[in-house]
Amino acid sequence: MKENTAPTPLTRTQLGVLAALLLCAQMPLWAHIDRWISVVGTALVIARLVFPFDRSNLRNLRRWLLPGFALAAAIGIRVEYGYFLARDPCVAFLYVLVGIKFLEARGTRDGALLVCLALFLALTQFFYAQTLLAAVAAMPALLATGIALAVLRTSAAASEPWRPHVRATARLILQGVPIAALLFVLFPRLAAPLWGSPLESGARTGLSESMSPGSISDLSLSDEVAFRVEFSSAPPPPSQRYWRGPVFARFDGATWRPLYKLRSGQFVPPSGRAADYTVTMEPHGKLWLFALEHPTGPPHAPNPDAPAGAATEALAIVTYDQQLLAKAPITQAVRYTVRSATVDTFAALGNDASDNLQLPHGNPRTIEFARDLRARSASDRAYITAVLDWFRTESFVYTLSPDLLDRDPVDGFLFDTHRGFCEHFAGAFALLMRAAGIPSRVVTGYQGGEMNPTGEYMIVRQSDAHAWAEALLDGKWQRIDPTAAVAPSRIERGIGAALPAGERIPYLARIEMTWLKSLRLHWDSVNYHWQRGFVGFNLERQHDFLRDIGLKGAPPWRIVALLAAAAFIWGISVLGFSRLRRSRDDAEVALWRRACRKLARAGLERRPDEGPLAYADRAAVRWPAVAALIKAIAERYALLRYGPAAARTEESVAQLRASVSSLPPARELRAT
Repeated sequence: MKENTAPTPLTRTQLGVLAALLLCAQMPLWAHIDRWISVVGTALVIARLVFPFDRSNLRNLRRWLLPGFALAAAIGIRVEYGYFLARDPCVAFLYVLVGIKFLEARGTRDGALLVCLALFLALTQFFYAQTLLAAVAAMPALLATGIALAVLRTSAAASEPWRPHVRATARLILQGVPIAALLFVLFPRLAAPLWGSPLESGARTGLSESMSPGSISDLSLSDEVAFRVEFSSAPPPPSQRYWRGPVFARFDGATWRPLYKLRSGQFVPPSGRAADYTVTMEPHGKLWLFALEHPTGPPHAPNPDAPAGAATEALAIVTYDQQLLAKAPITQAVRYTVRSATVDTFAALGNDASDNLQLPHGNPRTIEFARDLRARSASDRAYITAVLDWFRTESFVYTLSPDLLDRDPVDGFLFDTHRGFCEHFAGAFALLMRAAGIPSRVVTGYQGGEMNPTGEYMIVRQSDAHAWAEALLDGKWQRIDPTAAVAPSRIERGIGAALPAGERIPYLARIEMTWLKSLRLHWDSVNYHWQRGFVGFNLERQHDFLRDIGLKGAPPWRIVALLAAAAFIWGISVLGFSRLRRSRDDAEVALWRRACRKLARAGLERRPDEGPLAYADRAAVRWPAVAALIKAIAERYALLRYGPAAARTEESVAQLRASVSSLPPARELRAT
C-alpha cells in the first residue's frame, strides 16, 4: 500500500528567504512594467508574510481563489497592452504568477519551484536592457538564490540561522568568478546570437515610417541614445553631421510617406574629405542604418585583421535615394564601420523627377505663393534662394510646441502661425519646390551629435532627430535645410541653443554643462565600455583576444586543455587556501585529530559519539605508561575548544602542540 506522506511545511525562515528572493527578482522590473502590475505582484509576496495561512486556507486558495485571480490578471494584462503573446505582457503575467505561486506555497518542493521561477523572472530584465546597471541589479537575486537553496535543504527548525548561508553563498560566488571569466573569454562563441527578444510592436524607439507635424518634435523630447560613433580621425564639423535615414516622397497634404517601390542605388564616389567611423546603433526595430551623407561603400562589421581593401560581407544595401537598409530589422545593438564622403549632393538615377513632383489636394495658398515667386525668379537656384530668404525675413519661430493645424497644415504654418519644428520647415519647403516644378522630397534622420567628455566617441540622441529637404538641380540631388535659415544655431550647437527661452528641453540637450549632466555623460562612457567589452563580446572580439594572447588559430583541444588546467589550478588553490585557513583558525582541532589518528593506528579508535575526556580515559587504561600525557592532551584540547575565549592563547596552543608531538609513535604504542 502506497504511503501518503505530507510535504515538509515551509518554516518562517524559509518563507522569509523565499520572499526576499522574489522581491530581488521583481524590483529590477519595476521600471519596465505598468505600475498596477508591479503593485499587485509585490503585494502578493508581502501578503504571504503578513497574513498566516493554515492548511485549510491554502487548500481553498489553491482550488478557487488563485486560479480565478490568475485568470483576472491575464484578462487585465490583455486589456492593458492590447495583445498577449509578446515580451511586455508575458513578463507582466509571469510577474503576477510568481506572486500567486508564493501565496499558495506549502512545502519545500514548492520552494524549489519558486527558486526556478525567480531565476527566470530575474533574467527577464535583460530583455529590456543589458547595461552595467542591469547586471548590478541582478546580483542581489543571485545571492538570494544561493541562500534560498541552502535554507531549503537545512533543518526545518524555525530558528535556523540564515546569516551563515549568506557568507557561504557570497564566498562561492567569489570563488566562481575566475572560472566564469575564463569560460566567457575562451568558450567558443556563436557567430550570431542564439536568440533575441524582439521589440514590442507598440514601442517607439526612433524615427517612424512616416512624417507628419509633431512626429519629430515629440521624439526630440527624449534623451535616449540613438547611436554612438567612433571616428578614425577628427570628426566633421557640425554643419556636415547629417545622419541620413528614411526618405519620404509621397505627400497627401498632411503626412509624408516613402514610395511604394524599392530600387537599388549606387554609392557616391570617394572625395578628399572622407570620414571613416564606426557606429554602434541601438535597436529600433526597423531596417535603417544611419550614416553621414553620403556613404562611399556598404557598411560592414569591424574587422581589424582584414587587410586594406579586402572584401568583407556587406551589412546593408543602398537604395536609389541613398538609404542604407539592413537585411533584417535591427532588434539588437549592431556595430558597423562606414566611410562617407561628407558631401551634400549625389547623382540622380532614372526617373527621379517624375516620382518627386506629385502635388496633394489642398494647401492652395502655398501652391499659389510658390508659382508667383517662381515666376519672379530668374532660375531654379534663384527661386530656392528667394524661398530661404523669405524664411529668414519673416517672423518664423523654431519651436517644439507649434500650434495644431487640422486642415491645410502647410498653409496654416506658412501664412498664419509661423511656428514650427524641423518637420514643418522641411515639409513646407519640399511642397514649395514641387509647386514651382522642382522635384523635391523630405529626408529624416539625425543632425549633430555630442562628443563624450573623454573624447572617445560621439553620442547621437533621439533629441537630435531632424528633417531636411532635397531638391533635384542639374541632375543632382542637393541637400537644403530650411531649418538652418530660421535657426542656424540648431545646426551649429544643437537643439538646446535654438529653442526659445522657457521651452521644455531634454536635460542632456541643454547647452550648459552641470555636474549632473557631466556625471550622466561619464556614466554613459562606463556603460559604453561595458557594452563593447562584455555585451558586445562576439566571435570577432573573441578572435581578437585569442590573437593577443597567442592562441589565434589554436586547435580546439588546446583551448579546452587550457580551460581544464586553469580550472584545476584554481580549484586546488581554493581548496588549499580553505584548508590552510581552517587549520590556522582551529589549530587545536587539527592537533586533536592528529593525536586521535595516532591512537587509532595503534589500535584504539575513537567512537563518533565519544567526547575527548571519555576517549582519553579509555586510552589511559590501554596505555598506562602515557596515561598522564594522553589526559593532558584531552584536557588542553577541551579547554581550548569549549572553554572561555580568554583561555585560548598562543601559549596554550603551543603547549598542546608540544604534548601531541611528545606522544609516542603508533608502532611504539602497539608494542606496549
